[in-house]
Amino acid sequence: MVNDASEERQPGDCSGQSLPASSAGRMNSVALNVHTVKLQTAEDLREAVRGADLKIVQLAPGIFDGHLMHAQIGALSLSTGDFGPDIRARGVMNQHLVTIGMMLESSGAVSQWDYDVVPGDVIVFPKSVEQEGRFTGHSRYATITLSEDALAAFAAGEPVLQDPQFWTKISRFHRSPSLRASARREIGEMVSQLREGLVPDDEAGIRYFQRSLVEAFITGIVDEVSNESDERHCSGAKLVRDVEDFVDSIEIDRPVHISELCSSLMVSRRTLHRAFQHTLGIGPVAYLRLRRLSDVHRVLSSANPACVGVTQAALDQGFTDLGRFAAFYKRIFGEVPSETRFKATSPLGRRSRSRRGTAFPPVQDQAAPGLDVSGFGTALMPFS
Repeated sequence: MVNDASEERQPGDCSGQSLPASSAGRMNSVALNVHTVKLQTAEDLREAVRGADLKIVQLAPGIFDGHLMHAQIGALSLSTGDFGPDIRARGVMNQHLVTIGMMLESSGAVSQWDYDVVPGDVIVFPKSVEQEGRFTGHSRYATITLSEDALAAFAAGEPVLQDPQFWTKISRFHRSPSLRASARREIGEMVSQLREGLVPDDEAGIRYFQRSLVEAFITGIVDEVSNESDERHCSGAKLVRDVEDFVDSIEIDRPVHISELCSSLMVSRRTLHRAFQHTLGIGPVAYLRLRRLSDVHRVLSSANPACVGVTQAALDQGFTDLGRFAAFYKRIFGEVPSETRFKATSPLGRRSRSRRGTAFPPVQDQAAPGLDVSGFGTALMPFS
């Protein structure tokens, strides 16, 4: 097996990257640990997925190189890597757990079993089933590994995916180019966030990150297998109210993921989407993210100088791309997040705010040209 090592260290140096002690000590059931290693030979890739033991054969001349990262987020394992040149890989991904994989990038052809695979396709590797693949050029991939029962729980509201037997079959799911691109971007952002140590600082944030990661993979499956014939039909406005009531009923201030709503309200993602589009003109993910933006604004507007900083406030509310977060924040509130915090914590800022009043920016600023609220957050959900 590949030794865990911090990135760019030599093989055999088993130091790793993990959450700060102040965070890790508070997260018993959802502790997060990240380990990376620099690949120097094709054999270093034999544990391409946590728990795998693959036979790797280099097929093309050249110096083999790349990187491998394993992250453990509670019961969820994430493995991601980049490598080249061409290889043949054969073996069992995991004897006891299901692996879901996605190619994020590839400069050449990729095949798994008899499937031709393009970046953004979703592949299901059942437990204890041997996989075989060929990768040409330089490749970058990501996988998650979970039990059938855990996957069924994350897929609440989708009857087909909630059947543990669904995860016992080899499958490839091929979506439209735009949906493949959004899933690759979302997963790539979360991988970068883990690699750079930009992780939520509390248990609720870690759980939301975990749900978001699983959702980014399984929405590609939902697209193809969702069966709406058994869905209950109800008033769209009532379902929106039910969502708001559920979010408001949570005692601890934390982000709520779409999969948690589907599980609690017993509806599919498509039903939820139709209700929000009909009632509010935007999808549920877009609406929930706008609510989370408001929560960040409230935290940053606190006059308490000891309140959390901008980056941590965004991470705690589930925002994984800080650049996009800041851009949408400014379009909604008419100022960048640091300006909001400055006004709350600086005596000069508080005096300036008291002179101008505390009203939000004019309506035209909130609806600035180029702001497409309906697409906000579609990387997590293809229906928003």
